[in-house]
Amino acid sequence: MKLLAFEYACAGGEGGQPYYEEGRAMLAALVNDCQKAGLHSVTTLIHRDIARDGISCGIVSVDGDLAATAHGEMRRHDAVWIIAPETRGRLLALTRLAESMGKHLVGSSSGAIETCGDKLAASRCLHGVVNMPESRPFDGTCVTFPCVVKPVDGAGCDSTFLIRNPAQLAALKLPPDMGFIVQPFIPGAHFSAGVASHDDEVELLGVCRQKITVAAQIRFEGVEGPVDYAHTEKVAAMARAVKRAIPALRGYWGMDFIDDGGALTLIEVNPRLTSSYPLYSAAAPFNIPRYAIFGAKQ
Repeated sequence: MKLLAFEYACAGGEGGQPYYEEGRAMLAALVNDCQKAGLHSVTTLIHRDIARDGISCGIVSVDGDLAATAHGEMRRHDAVWIIAPETRGRLLALTRLAESMGKHLVGSSSGAIETCGDKLAASRCLHGVVNMPESRPFDGTCVTFPCVVKPVDGAGCDSTFLIRNPAQLAALKLPPDMGFIVQPFIPGAHFSAGVASHDDEVELLGVCRQKITVAAQIRFEGVEGPVDYAHTEKVAAMARAVKRAIPALRGYWGMDFIDDGGALTLIEVNPRLTSSYPLYSAAAPFNIPRYAIFGAKQ
């Protein structure tokens, strides 16, 4: 199997720079795991101006039109594993391109990405399935305070704001080219979970603590773990429920949730590799790509 491991930021994707360090770490761990799984024909795309050390596979230099290069490389590979942000439909467009070529997609389908990459669609799909905050399109008003305003397709807490009172709401200045939603603020500790799926199976890889600065503008500062978490079975049950509701979540995917004294609230589902992947890669009892592609844990 000839596998293309496509990481958007390392390939020089527009708007990818904020995610470069995380993308590089994910790509390096994924390539290493693929080789351990016996996939020796692995290629990735690296922009000509980005360092290549630590990426131990075949490298195609991107020098010019990324879309054309990605299209050509997808055509000559049997399978594609895509790492890209949901923002502005980047992950969805790349996934649809691979599907249009009939390639084996190691990861979630475009349908799952369309649902999970739109926080309103995900909230509607998972309503009554798991505990989630009520979400609605942001029209400049908040029903209750405090509340959170964030992009409908955002990633990494980009442009995410905590609004505590009407004065802060009146002073809020949002990027004009993005759609936003509003949710009630959920207190508690911030966590993420890594999940591996093959067919209908779901394997919880572990739980990491999210380092998030809760201020007027909420900021994601990274993850640490996996941690010794007291409510692992609740998280596993949440992952199984999400998978039943969105069966086309495949490969590796993640969940962000808040724990308020043991009461879990799912914030969003990430239908792709997350920044926690290198941590789970090092700690997992099985090779994640081998399981995701072949269903094998040995």
